[in-house]
Amino acid sequence: MEELLERLKKGLDNSQLMLMKNEEEGLACSFIKYGMVQDNFLVKDEYVVQALKQTGINGVVEGNTFERLRNNYGWFSLRVKSRKLLKELE
Repeated sequence: MEELLERLKKGLDNSQLMLMKNEEEGLACSFIKYGMVQDNFLVKDEYVVQALKQTGINGVVEGNTFERLRNNYGWFSLRVKSRKLLKELE
């Protein structure tokens, strides 16, 4: 999961917009800057998928929402990790 969170962080740092699309295997995330896709990958971790779905409207994270996610990524990452740990401890 650490590699996935690092890739998300890198995508947020190097783009201006994130698009998400539900797939059978997980959630496809595309990071876009100046109309060009900078990175595209599939998120399979259910905790990360759930947290990402809560951030965007209709699969789009842009503007103030994107900036908030990018600037508060540490909290986003902590929330995902703590939810996963809590589930493991139950």
